[in-house]
Amino acid sequence: MLSVQTNDMTIAIAVQPTCWDKFDPIGCEWAIDMRHAFQIGKNWGDPCVIWMCPEKGEPVKWCRCDEITDAIADLVFGC
Repeated sequence: MLSVQTNDMTIAIAVQPTCWDKFDPIGCEWAIDMRHAFQIGKNWGDPCVIWMCPEKGEPVKWCRCDEITDAIADLVFGC
């Protein structure tokens, strides 16, 4: 698992298909940052969800990797 340090906490970013009901820390792909997460989502071949995984607490579905979110990511992250 890779992690990203923010001002208040350390988080990890994971990507997995939306059809998986629950977070799977073994089956997901871990990203080094949001740009990498969107690239993983594009390459997976199925609609994907990006999960934010705090060091303490439960993983949270953050956003989808779809065409609309992808367009926003292009603007924000330059994917």
